[in-house]
Amino acid sequence: MKVSSNMLKRYLNRNLTQDELYKLTNEYITEVESVSTLLQVENLVVGYVNSCIRHPNADKLSVCQVDLGTGSLEQIVCGAPNVRADSYVIVAKVGAVLPGNFEIKPVEIRGVKSNGMICSLDELGYGEKLIAPEYKDGIYMFDEPHEIGSNAVTALALDQVSLELDVTPNRSDLLSVLGFAYDLGAAIDEKVDFKEPVVNETGPKNPLKVTILDEGCSRYYARYLDNIKVKPSPIWMQADLIASGVRPINNVVDITNYVLMELGTPLHAFDADKFKTHEIVVKEARDLEEVMTLDADIRILKKGDIVISNGIEPVALGGVMGLLNTMVDDSTTRVILEAASFDPKRVRNTSRRLDLISDSSLRFERGIDEVRVRTAINRAAELLIKYADARVYDGIAFSGGSFKKPEIINITPEEINKVLGTTLTKQEVKDILKRLNIIETKADSYLIPTYRKDLTIPADLIEEVGRLYGYNNIPFTMPKSNKAGSYSPKQTFTNQIRKRFKYLGFNEVVNYSLCELKDIHLYRDEGPQPLKLLYPLRDDRTYMRHSLLNGLVGNVEHHLSRQHSDLALYEVGNVYYDDEEPLYLAAIINGNYINGAFTKQTIKGSFYLIKGIIEDLLKEYNVQVKYIKESDIKGFHPGACARIMLKDKTLGLVGKIHPSILDDSYAFEINLEMLFGEVNAQEKFAAISKYPSISRDLAIVVDKGLEARKIKELITQTTKGYLTNLEVFDLYQGDKIGADKVSLGFRLTFNSPDKTLENEDVDKIMKSIMFRLDKELKAEIRQ
Repeated sequence: MKVSSNMLKRYLNRNLTQDELYKLTNEYITEVESVSTLLQVENLVVGYVNSCIRHPNADKLSVCQVDLGTGSLEQIVCGAPNVRADSYVIVAKVGAVLPGNFEIKPVEIRGVKSNGMICSLDELGYGEKLIAPEYKDGIYMFDEPHEIGSNAVTALALDQVSLELDVTPNRSDLLSVLGFAYDLGAAIDEKVDFKEPVVNETGPKNPLKVTILDEGCSRYYARYLDNIKVKPSPIWMQADLIASGVRPINNVVDITNYVLMELGTPLHAFDADKFKTHEIVVKEARDLEEVMTLDADIRILKKGDIVISNGIEPVALGGVMGLLNTMVDDSTTRVILEAASFDPKRVRNTSRRLDLISDSSLRFERGIDEVRVRTAINRAAELLIKYADARVYDGIAFSGGSFKKPEIINITPEEINKVLGTTLTKQEVKDILKRLNIIETKADSYLIPTYRKDLTIPADLIEEVGRLYGYNNIPFTMPKSNKAGSYSPKQTFTNQIRKRFKYLGFNEVVNYSLCELKDIHLYRDEGPQPLKLLYPLRDDRTYMRHSLLNGLVGNVEHHLSRQHSDLALYEVGNVYYDDEEPLYLAAIINGNYINGAFTKQTIKGSFYLIKGIIEDLLKEYNVQVKYIKESDIKGFHPGACARIMLKDKTLGLVGKIHPSILDDSYAFEINLEMLFGEVNAQEKFAAISKYPSISRDLAIVVDKGLEARKIKELITQTTKGYLTNLEVFDLYQGDKIGADKVSLGFRLTFNSPDKTLENEDVDKIMKSIMFRLDKELKAEIRQ
């Protein structure tokens, strides 16, 4: 939102400097993105061309005698084709520095002296689109006489500041100069001078009839005007619109835009002759209905869009844009003026789908002040009378419901002081809120103005009091507590995991929590119904993620496309279901995990490496899991993927990323909520056995298809609780044992917390293990 300082001056008497305006806005209202002066040039004056003759030595040049108000005429050579005598022009005197650092000096052009320059708008920094056609190829001439020698910047109304605001979505009132003036007036304790417009209705009775057939429009006003003369707007209005970031077009369109910026209420003007009827019907669009908007693009409508029609065909998209079939042009003499209020969600849906985001649609989306709609149509009619010679017909055609009851908030000074840490009296609170037009109707009950849609609960009023009182004036106090702050057990657990992976050489990433629907279950089981955003910004970020691996795989692809390989990445983040947002940990290794350029020992990423990293993590927290072969997860290689089971529940998945997605990449993902629950339920301390342990190695030959998990489960079941550690230390495949066989070496560690185990005790256990391996798994014991 850009605010013209000249428009602001019409509401506030105090003349604020640029620095004051910037400071007050930042301190009390909202953040200022930029502040700039439209034109700042010294020695730029209004001149009067006394005479103009052809240059004796150049057919396309003219020699002008120009009165600059100094008591004598200055001779200026001008090359503009439209320069003429008896005209008021902009003159850059000798010494002036124009935009582009162009300094004006006395010169001699084709033997004739020239002291100054008669300026075009282009030379003053106007963009080509902002210059009226009659002045594009020549100098600018004032329509009316001005004081000779006076400041031309002031005459052009360019001696003003354009203040660009960063308006938050809840502050729709700041999308108008009047709304900003109310807040600025409250900050400097000055009452805003706003007068309701007065419309002189000199025409016959308004012939229009309005019918609303769609609840997406709550009220609709229409005026009828004739005798319209379409011409350029007055120069001051053009300057104010430029300062507001709006391109001047003609007086009719400019007035509707001016009122939009002034009051925050969108308006639209129809050419009444092209409208064809006196019927205005607001209704829902038909599916696949085609219309052509003012930008000459064909748009396909759907049910849910709001259209304005003449009873025969659509003439506007409600709250978004007018249609080409009723556009105001240079030949327009009669106008139908519209002011209405449309449903914010419906307008947003239409404008986003059609990619038609305008100043009008933005204000409807944020919510306009419905009480101000009638004021806006009257203000536009008032201006059209003055600057388009319009005749206004008697009465306003209207259809709509009653206004909503104003918001009332109950709050006491004690509640305000408790939150802010202040000692404001009741009268001080009342005075602060009164500056914001928030009036106490009865004891501790406050009536909220209709334009402040962001004020709905007591906390909002506390914020307003704090803002106007001044955050810098609130005393600084430390919170009173005898308890030192600390991390929760879950936060500590999560931080430990982050540190662990950092020390293992992984880089942490933080990805978007959004993904495409087709990828949402790529790295996990089919889960709950995905959550879809109502208004996604991009098609590939439409659904809330169910897995962190979507983002990690995308990170690897991004790096590989830029010739960065050998990656180790991890992420700790939430996934999102309808009823919960569990915290997950995921990691991925691509290429080499350790580069052997220095150590001469390269360690490549592999299934066993990534699985070992998980096992080492789980061992740290004394969590026992099982690994079950998995082949149905689309994003993993079907022959190199395992499901991690914790007490018959899936803790996560580990495996090789499917080669059709990524080459040479291994990843895992586990549920940290489940893992933390298991860790938190464990006994925190256990006595270390004071008795020595005994280790035995066991080598067996089994069928190649037999899972090591089943062997380990059988061994664990047979050891009667004496087994404290079991690990695979050897794997052998070769012709000596057969192509369909594999040799596995296990190291078993035994210990008893109650006694010293004898060799005979361990021998009995080993015999039982070997017997069961032979009978149940057909394992051959290697001696």
